[in-house]
Amino acid sequence: MADRFDLESKITDTYNFVTNINDLGESVSNGNLSEDEIVNALNGLSILLKCHTDKLFEVFSQALKLDEYRS
Repeated sequence: MADRFDLESKITDTYNFVTNINDLGESVSNGNLSEDEIVNALNGLSILLKCHTDKLFEVFSQALKLDEYRS
C-alpha cells in the first residue's frame, strides 16, 4: 500500500517531463529533427505522460485510501 512519501515521489517524478520537453524543444530549435520525428516524439511524450498520470492517480488513491483501498 502506497503512503504519502510514495505519492510525493510520483509527483516529483512528473518534473522529468519538463526536462524531456525542454530537450525536445532544443532539438527542434536546432533543426535536428524532421517533422515526422517531432510528431512522433510529441505522441510518445503524450503516451508516457498518460501512463505516468494513471500511476500517479493509483498511488494517490492508495495513499488516501480511496475507492477499492478503503478499509
